[in-house]
Amino acid sequence: MTNVLHYLNQFFAGIGGEDKAGQEFLFLPKPTGPGVLLRDLLKDQQIEYATVVCGDNYFHEHEETVLASLNEVVAQFQPDLFIAGPAFHAGRYGLACAKSASFVRERFEVPAITGLYEENPGTREIGRHVLVIQTGSSAASMQSTIKRFAELAVLLLNNNQESLKVFKEEFCLRIPRRFTFQAAAPDSVRALDMLMTKLRGEVFESEIPRIAAAPHPVPAAIGDLSQATLAMVTEGGLVPLGNPDRLESSRGTKYFKYSIEERDDLKPGEFEAMHTGYDTSTVNADPDRLIPVDAMRRLERERNFARLHNYYYVTTGTGAMPAKMQELGVGIAEELSTSGVNGVVLTAT
Repeated sequence: MTNVLHYLNQFFAGIGGEDKAGQEFLFLPKPTGPGVLLRDLLKDQQIEYATVVCGDNYFHEHEETVLASLNEVVAQFQPDLFIAGPAFHAGRYGLACAKSASFVRERFEVPAITGLYEENPGTREIGRHVLVIQTGSSAASMQSTIKRFAELAVLLLNNNQESLKVFKEEFCLRIPRRFTFQAAAPDSVRALDMLMTKLRGEVFESEIPRIAAAPHPVPAAIGDLSQATLAMVTEGGLVPLGNPDRLESSRGTKYFKYSIEERDDLKPGEFEAMHTGYDTSTVNADPDRLIPVDAMRRLERERNFARLHNYYYVTTGTGAMPAKMQELGVGIAEELSTSGVNGVVLTAT
C-alpha cells in the first residue's frame, strides 16, 4: 500500500472562503476537493489517501504550530508522496504550499510536489528538491493541472527516472536557486574593490543583478490644495455588492468608476472587496477602510481641499502585469484630468 498526503487550504478543501481563512490545522483520512479527482486518476495504484487542511491566514500567523502539527501527521501517516496545492497564482496559498512541501521533503526526505504559476511568490520559497508543476494563473486550469500531478505521482512512485527527467523538462518550472560558495575575499573587501574600480572610471560588475526599471517622473506639487479637486483611486478591488461589472479578483485587466456623490461614507453590505491578495473581511465590514469617504468628507468640510470628485476609480492589482497596470493608469489619469481633478488619493492593500 502506498500512502499519499495532500495539503490544501480552506477554500479548495471546501470549508469556506476568506471567512474561514483562520481555519486551524486539520487532518482528514480521505481525499477532498481536487484530491478526489487526483485519487480517481491514481485508481490503478494501491493508495491510501489522506488530506491536511489549513486556512491561509492561520498558516502564516501560526507557521511554527502548523509545521509542528504537520510533522506529527507525517510521522504517523508515513506518506510515500506529499502533494501541496495546486495554488496557481494565489500568493498566501502558494507560500503555504511551498513551505509545507519543502518542510516535508527536507525533514523526512519524502518526494514532494506542488503546482504554482510562474509569478507566484511561493516560487521564491520553494525547497531545492521540491518539484513544481507549472500551472495557469487561475483554477480554470485545475483539471489539466491535476492530470499532470497524477502523471508525476506515478513516475515518482514507480521511480521511473528516465521518464521523470523528460516530464520535468516539459512541465516543471525551472526555478533559480541560490548556492553558497567560498569567495576569494570578504564582502567588505570586494565591495571596496568595486567602489575603487568605479571611482577610477573602470569597468566593473556588481555581484547583485540589477533590475532595469523605467523612471517615473515626480508630478508637480499642487500649488493651493484649498482650491483643488481630489479623487480617490484604489487597486484594492472595492466594488458594489455583487460585483455587477465582474471585476477580476486578481490579474486585473480593466478598471471601473463608481459614484460617491452625496455619500458621506460607504455602508457595510453595499460594497465588497474583490481581491485575492489580502484578507478582505475588514474592508467588507467597513468599506471606508479602503476608500475613506468619511475622512475625505470631513476634510472637505474643513476646507482642507475644495471638492471631492463624484466618482472613485478601482481595479485589482494583485498578480497584475506591470504593462497592463500602466495601461489602466493612463486611462484613469486621462479621465481624471479631463474632469478637472487636480490630485489623487491612491489607496492600496
